[in-house]
Amino acid sequence: MATEWTPELKEEVIAAYEKAEPTPETSAQIVADLAEEFEKTPNGIRRILSVAGVYISAAKKAAASTPKDKKAAGDKPARVSKEDSIAALVSTLESLSLEVDDSIVSKLTGKAAVYFNSLFEQVKSNG
Repeated sequence: MATEWTPELKEEVIAAYEKAEPTPETSAQIVADLAEEFEKTPNGIRRILSVAGVYISAAKKAAASTPKDKKAAGDKPARVSKEDSIAALVSTLESLSLEVDDSIVSKLTGKAAVYFNSLFEQVKSNG
């Protein structure tokens, strides 16, 4: 994982992903294969694909039943995937011309990525 994410490498990963013709059922395996091929983390590959707008996420499985005491959907903020949260954070960091360390960013939880992204967005709007 010594190579950096150059624009050329990003384009190569995106092209390889699109060439594999991903579906919601095959996308995760394609990402894992690309991670191995390009010696990157799956989260790093997924982030590049998400930022490029080409990533196809796995199909969500329907819940078997909904608990009666569960709050109405309008009571909670919309749920955002970890990949999308990390992609948004990386986009914000890159817009501030900050270097992104995939080995650290890929280990963040979705909530942590949303939190840090909101902080950097505040810095961006104030600065």
